Amino acid sequence: MAKLNTEIKNVIAKQGVFPVATASKEGIPNVVPMTFVKVYDDDHLLVVDNFMEKSKDNLKNNPYIAVCTWNLEDKQAYQIKGKATIHTSGQVFDDAVAWVKQAMPALHPQSAVLVEVTNVYICQPGDTLGKEL
Repeated sequence: MAKLNTEIKNVIAKQGVFPVATASKEGIPNVVPMTFVKVYDDDHLLVVDNFMEKSKDNLKNNPYIAVCTWNLEDKQAYQIKGKATIHTSGQVFDDAVAWVKQAMPALHPQSAVLVEVTNVYICQPGDTLGKEL
């Protein structure tokens, strides 16, 4: 399992909108812009489901997910892949709700998607492009 190092965490912390990709069980891709994505711990990302019906349906049948993150100023970019679990109660869900309510009280999170990071790839141009960390 890949770990989210300090460099990657810093890039994620500075980004506002994240492309989040899922696929149906038939392999039909779906990518959506998500605002509520953050590092949960060294091994997990947290994605909050406020409006992600198609993505959530995909994850129920195919739990694999990809998130792209970048910082143009620092010339860093990463693709993070993992396996998602959907939480509608418990600590992960409570953490997600608290985070969303603090930032945007009018939103009502439907679930919390905890992504176990399995792979991280370098996406910035150069000799390490495509290298797995």
